[in-house]
Amino acid sequence: MNRFDLHMHSCYSSDGQFTPKELIEIAKEKGLKTIALSDHDCISGVKEMIRLGNEAGIEVIPAIECSTSIGYTDVHLLGYGIDLDNDYFQNLLEKTQVKSRNAFSTRCDRLRAKYGVEIDEEAILKEANGKNPWFVMCTHMFNDPRYQDIPDFKDYIPGGKRSDPAPVNFFWDKCQYGSDLFVYVPMPDFLESVQKIHEAGGLAIVAHPFTTFYKNDEMLKILLESGVDGIEAYSNYHTPEQNVYYENLAKEHHLLITCGSDFHGEKKPSIQMGEYGLEKDGSLWLEQFKEKLKAAR
Repeated sequence: MNRFDLHMHSCYSSDGQFTPKELIEIAKEKGLKTIALSDHDCISGVKEMIRLGNEAGIEVIPAIECSTSIGYTDVHLLGYGIDLDNDYFQNLLEKTQVKSRNAFSTRCDRLRAKYGVEIDEEAILKEANGKNPWFVMCTHMFNDPRYQDIPDFKDYIPGGKRSDPAPVNFFWDKCQYGSDLFVYVPMPDFLESVQKIHEAGGLAIVAHPFTTFYKNDEMLKILLESGVDGIEAYSNYHTPEQNVYYENLAKEHHLLITCGSDFHGEKKPSIQMGEYGLEKDGSLWLEQFKEKLKAAR
């Protein structure tokens, strides 16, 4: 059985911890044979990761996790096997990073207005040191004794049922479209991003679809007509029922099935590389994926 993990992040991501060298060492310890480095809107560490993987006897598939939008809905899109010298993907981070930073300031304003919390943006940005400031801000906010009794924070303070990882879960639970904390960030269009991945010789796979497409006919129609090559059916963010649902959806529509942990390190401490809720052998899915990847190249 070929143990694999097709979704992980390095220190080149705004929220990743480990260097490519450290990721390869962890993968070796876990007995993984095939992995993919899929940093957020960034391919800076991929060539290094491939070289180190070759030295360690681990296959590293080049990848990127693109921030995209369908209307007001954020959808993360994995691009596998893309040309690493492609201008669009080399410059993608610069385009999305500015929008994300501006959105952070607006989110801080809305948190202040709704909950009366004190947020020192300048200090948070300094502490974040180029990484995603949302994690730093949420960690301070949920650990602050002054805010422990705010009802909306109950599940996210240390020990709460949504506290691991609190920044991610709070964002998904409380800051989506329709909430008064929602901030629209005009990320690249989903359909156009699928096309950009294909133009770069890659495969487009929807990352951790979670509830976005789950039994949602309108969103499913967009997904199935978009030209995507597959779905990351097995993910740490899915319930067992969602894993099975997306597996069956992919099979029904002849889409590739991938699996990924979305390993980040300290920002998502409960997530372990190589683990994503799959309790059976996924080798056949990996082989089908690699065959399609070879054909695309």
